[in-house]
Amino acid sequence: MLDFLTQPIRWVLGQGERDVVEAVRDTRDLESNVLDAVQAIEHATTSIEQHVEVIETLATSIDPLRASVDRLSSTLQELVTLLGPLAGAEHEMERMGRFFHRRRHEERP
Repeated sequence: MLDFLTQPIRWVLGQGERDVVEAVRDTRDLESNVLDAVQAIEHATTSIEQHVEVIETLATSIDPLRASVDRLSSTLQELVTLLGPLAGAEHEMERMGRFFHRRRHEERP
């Protein structure tokens, strides 16, 4: 008997419930996408921090490397200075060896 009064109210409440459920699902999807974006940002931030640490390590190692190369260059320059006269003497010994070298003539049978 009261069905003609309650049916429109049920329809309105059912439609409202469907709208609320749809809104909650949309909100859940948006929340999930926002969480994924936040996790991606956190991952990128961690990666950037690691890259900065590597760059800082490289930057601090440049001066010792430069000093090592300078020492190597100085050492090589000293070696060139020391070995220069030795190479000259070796060249002179080779010339003297050619000068005193006996030439053998092949004997004919």
